[in-house]
Amino acid sequence: MPYRLLALDLDGTLLDDDKTISEPNRKAIQAAQDQGVLVTFSTGRMYCSALRFARELKMNVPLITYNGALIKDTAGKVYQETSLSLPAARTALAIAGEYNIHVNLFIRDELFVDRDDEWTERYRRSSSVMPQIVPNLEQVLAPGVNKVLLIGDEQELIPVRDVLGNKLADLAHITSSNPQFIEIVHPDVSKQSGLSYLLEVFDMSPEKVIAIGDNYNDLEMINFAGLGVAMANAPEDIRAQADYVTGYNNEAGVAQVINKFILS
Repeated sequence: MPYRLLALDLDGTLLDDDKTISEPNRKAIQAAQDQGVLVTFSTGRMYCSALRFARELKMNVPLITYNGALIKDTAGKVYQETSLSLPAARTALAIAGEYNIHVNLFIRDELFVDRDDEWTERYRRSSSVMPQIVPNLEQVLAPGVNKVLLIGDEQELIPVRDVLGNKLADLAHITSSNPQFIEIVHPDVSKQSGLSYLLEVFDMSPEKVIAIGDNYNDLEMINFAGLGVAMANAPEDIRAQADYVTGYNNEAGVAQVINKFILS
């Protein structure tokens, strides 16, 4: 079956650990595009953070960002935006405060933090986005919340994850792209929902899609796509649910999929 759309996660999937696109991945994506395959991103990153990689690859397609909360093309056209409710965001901020957990608050594709700590610096380096440091996140909370991201050591996040799950059961979708992240978005938002929307736009069926990812926020789209692919560096339970397991992100695992299932 000829695949017509390739949806790629970024961190741990398309990007090497140094946050760059390898030459084999770049060449394979170009070859797929030359054959008429639509290549897009499906990432938890901010739109403005994903955009630089899309431009690097000369993409002109809608990008699925914030785990599906914002779908926006490289020319700036917004296709769909689904914001977290203010009550849900306030609850997440309050719980993070109780446990003294670092928060990244994303509002209309801007990043707000209330402390300039190690986590702020790490995120700044990995995303190439400069956050706005404010005294109180509650004071800047406004409609248009793309995502609330809690960041901390894996063990300290375990009880927080449980509390969030209880308090936000019907108000949010809680997922993770990293053991040090808890990502909170609108309850109807996921990478699957974003991909499903794009299929309507392009009049395609899921069977025509390859989706590649490496973590729990990728699982819905991996199960949804005609060919769901997990990276070798994905957790074991993610790999177990994929249709195919490719190589590691540092070994051009994306190019391996393109060469095997699109170009061959």
